[in-house]
Amino acid sequence: MREISSYGHGTVIRFVSLVMLLAFAFVAVAADAPANVAGTWNVDVSDGSRKTTQTIVLKQEGGTITGTFKGPRQSGTVDGTVDGKNIKFHVTARIPLDYTGTVDGDSMKGTMSGSGQKGDWTATRSK
Repeated sequence: MREISSYGHGTVIRFVSLVMLLAFAFVAVAADAPANVAGTWNVDVSDGSRKTTQTIVLKQEGGTITGTFKGPRQSGTVDGTVDGKNIKFHVTARIPLDYTGTVDGDSMKGTMSGSGQKGDWTATRSK
């Protein structure tokens, strides 16, 4: 077996540089992978003066999400995307709703809008 010094300084530096480049590439790809949001979520929405509870059930294929929505006064379907930790989805119902936010494991939070109103939302995944 040859010692490292017999390979030459330039060869060792190129090898270490290649290993570091591959490691950084792996971290970059993993950081961009869509968060897992599949499952049943309990959602609390507040506009500052009122609070409502909703349930969404999400299915996920890569960065695409679909599912169902159940609120206190309406039900509908969910279509959206997950890009890394960012989530965006639209609820098709009597009053259409749009949600944007971030995912952190079994919780999500963000803002929603619908019928000219805006509010904040938080969600926790049912176990």
